[in-house]
Amino acid sequence: MLKIHFPPRISTPGREGKCLNPAWYLLGMALFLFFLAAGSIQAQTDSLPADSLRLLELPAVELTATRLAFSSQRAPLAVSVVDQALVQRAQPQLSLQESMQAVPGVFTLNAENFAQDLRIAIRGFGARAAFGIRGIKLLVDGVPESTPDGQAQLDNLDLGLVERIEVVRGPSSGLYGNASGGVISIRTQQAGENPYVEGRLSVGSYGFQRYQLKTAAQLGKFQYVLYNAYTQIKGYREHSGMKNNLLNARLQLEPDSLSRIVLLFNHLYSPQADDAGALTLDQMAENPRQARDRNLAFATGEEVEQGRLALQYQRRLAKGHQLRLRSYYLYRDFNNRLPFETGGRVSLNRTYWGGGLNYLYQGKLLGLEYHSNVGLDVDIQNDHRQRFDNLQGEQGEKRLDQDEAFRSTAAFWMQKLRLLPAWELSLGMRLDVLHLEARDAFLTNGDDSGSLSYRQFNPIVGMSYVLGPGMVLYTNLATSFESPALSELSANPAGSGGFNAELKPQRATNYELGLRGEAAGKLAWDLALFSIALRDELVPYELPDFPGRTFFRNAGRSARKGIEASLKWRIIKSLELQSSYTYSDFRYREYTTPDGNFEGNRLPAIPPHHFYLGLTYQASRGFMARLQLRRVGEMYAEDFNEVRIAPFTTLNMQLAYPLVFNQWEMEFFMGVNNLLDATYPSNIRINAFGMRYVEPATGRFVFGGMRLRLGKPGQP
Repeated sequence: MLKIHFPPRISTPGREGKCLNPAWYLLGMALFLFFLAAGSIQAQTDSLPADSLRLLELPAVELTATRLAFSSQRAPLAVSVVDQALVQRAQPQLSLQESMQAVPGVFTLNAENFAQDLRIAIRGFGARAAFGIRGIKLLVDGVPESTPDGQAQLDNLDLGLVERIEVVRGPSSGLYGNASGGVISIRTQQAGENPYVEGRLSVGSYGFQRYQLKTAAQLGKFQYVLYNAYTQIKGYREHSGMKNNLLNARLQLEPDSLSRIVLLFNHLYSPQADDAGALTLDQMAENPRQARDRNLAFATGEEVEQGRLALQYQRRLAKGHQLRLRSYYLYRDFNNRLPFETGGRVSLNRTYWGGGLNYLYQGKLLGLEYHSNVGLDVDIQNDHRQRFDNLQGEQGEKRLDQDEAFRSTAAFWMQKLRLLPAWELSLGMRLDVLHLEARDAFLTNGDDSGSLSYRQFNPIVGMSYVLGPGMVLYTNLATSFESPALSELSANPAGSGGFNAELKPQRATNYELGLRGEAAGKLAWDLALFSIALRDELVPYELPDFPGRTFFRNAGRSARKGIEASLKWRIIKSLELQSSYTYSDFRYREYTTPDGNFEGNRLPAIPPHHFYLGLTYQASRGFMARLQLRRVGEMYAEDFNEVRIAPFTTLNMQLAYPLVFNQWEMEFFMGVNNLLDATYPSNIRINAFGMRYVEPATGRFVFGGMRLRLGKPGQP
């Protein structure tokens, strides 16, 4: 039996003798100017007629990722909303990075390695991921895409279906439990009143081809959305091609005025996703299109088949009372080839199912407006993991065979109370009981079976206050709890099966203060300051004997402080500016390994400064032009902070021109990503062996296509 012992809480020593960081001084001045400008704008709006002043809802967007319904303005959390036009219109729709780069506090990498999948970090949570998403709760139409152990992949999500994305920027285990350093809630399109059939063709550089077909209709009490997409690309780098086919269906029935039943179906087949591997900085400068030689020799890459079925039921009971039920089942067959021989072929068969029960109340408590959501979540994950030798792409001798299980049972209660017209209090609490188990079926080297259990209570409390017309101040205190994922536990540096008994869960506490508002219906802003204290942060590293395989260990303590700011400005009726800026001071406080002491060092793969600027022109007759500039500051590739990744700037452009007729619509679009043809890393392999830290990004990428819609014109 494996046991984990948590060390006693130790006070972090002060950092005597340290001077004020100049960046904090400059940011302090920037904040002063920001509030001065906001006050000036507010003073101007005070002179406007009363009917021109309103509390911005942008427009009245009701958030669902927060478990309770909040307006996007009154939520006591840092929340961002990405709309359908930014996700779908005139985009190649290859990666969620296309839309997420505008969200402050969010940093994405690895958008172009389809074998490793997009890596998303929210305030640093998720930055450690060797592949896919870690530490962030991902939901699609209210159904968890994240497994109970905190893993998620985006290869079965097609952006051609996305209607809206909500991002909760900060620890949210009080809402969603284990591995909720942030939340990404994606809502797919529903059928509107008018039936339609829509086809979309996209082609572009490096063999890019994409074919999409979508149809939707509402027939009385029944509605459906059916979707199919095929995508392939040869890739900018050698050995970086991808092919996949995705089917998706959403069926909805409203048998009466009080009930709704939704059936969700999704199937992905990806027979090819090659992995070109990481290079040294010198190799990237010499030839960014090359693949690592070992990745070619061992034919690295993956094949995936995945299916998901979910059923949701909701019913309004008495006035103000509602019941919601959900159940789902997911399977994933995954085969992966890594760039080494011993255990370099991985076969994973995963089943993941569960359900939830929610009871919602909206009414009065002690005469005050009150909302409540109490519920239960049960999630069960079973992985059958096998490792074989990789004989230059062919399967060799078996090295590991074990069944892994992760079971999660949780109860939660979210409440919201309007104390006064200007004051709103929210309180949440959640208790999670987790059980992990490994059953070793490869007994030639002994029985490495074992189990782990965790029990964690997470609170979240927030308050919002309306300062005046168009301006809201909010604050919150939230925690997160993150157990190591099964794949991280099974990456045992001892070379045996079972779990790595040295790994401990990661815990975090987040303190946040924010301000959001708008002026005259043309200018909207959002500002958040946060401080996060972490214990036992999970950190990736590599070993010489297993180059290309990632292992994990715990750092003692780390701290994250930051500022997130975003601005939307309707300059004129047809021209809108959107910008965001993130400052991240993420450092180890206590972290020592046999290689050295890293106290005071920055966390790798997170830039201190990250800036986005988007300018969109939307003509009254439909022509659209968009420019997107992204500036990423310098960062480090490893814990020593000796290997510096230079700052880089990217510039993207998209154009779209629709032709609208009575019953059909045709739109032509084109775009150029990385217009400046910059050479920079798309991904950073943290603490990689052999100085192979970077995966080069695609050079100038030109794409274009056509969308044809039969039926009354609508959104993309």
